[in-house]
Amino acid sequence: MDTLEFCKVLSLAASTTSRAVTGSVADAGAEGDDNGAERFDDCEAPMPAGLMAVPALTATTEAVGVRRGDELVLLCIIDKGATAQTVESGETRLYGVGASNATAVIRIRATGKIEITAKSAQDIVLNGGTLSVARETDPVTISAALATWITNVTTAINTLSPGAVTPLSGTTIGSILSGASTVKA
Repeated sequence: MDTLEFCKVLSLAASTTSRAVTGSVADAGAEGDDNGAERFDDCEAPMPAGLMAVPALTATTEAVGVRRGDELVLLCIIDKGATAQTVESGETRLYGVGASNATAVIRIRATGKIEITAKSAQDIVLNGGTLSVARETDPVTISAALATWITNVTTAINTLSPGAVTPLSGTTIGSILSGASTVKA
């Protein structure tokens, strides 16, 4: 009969031979006595299709496993000491599993709205892009060539009819009027 076991996770890594995470765990034993506890190495921690994560290990990282003969398969990996996430009913959330990326979150809200929040001051990159995204009402800065052209046209018109055209002032010539209807920044 297969039994569920709670284990302390000692190591985790992405497998080099399959789309799985493998790890070593310490099973039953005295608290803090990882060397005296029953140990399982090369335990597979299968992930749902399309998802792989190798969590950063802490002192409170645990796994729930099931024995299959002499092997232990890790059914899930959790960090009981990590900060709780407030997940709404009907929401799906993907969050960073490391100490340095835990604030990075993708939320599929119950309403169907998708929110992407990067770690502070980090980029959100769409389709491998490298350029910054402009938003409605962002200013449009005049280029040097257009500024020169406007100055020359203004001078020519004012030469023919003094004071007919007010010279250009400032560095912007307007603002972005519209953007993608379903992408907000």
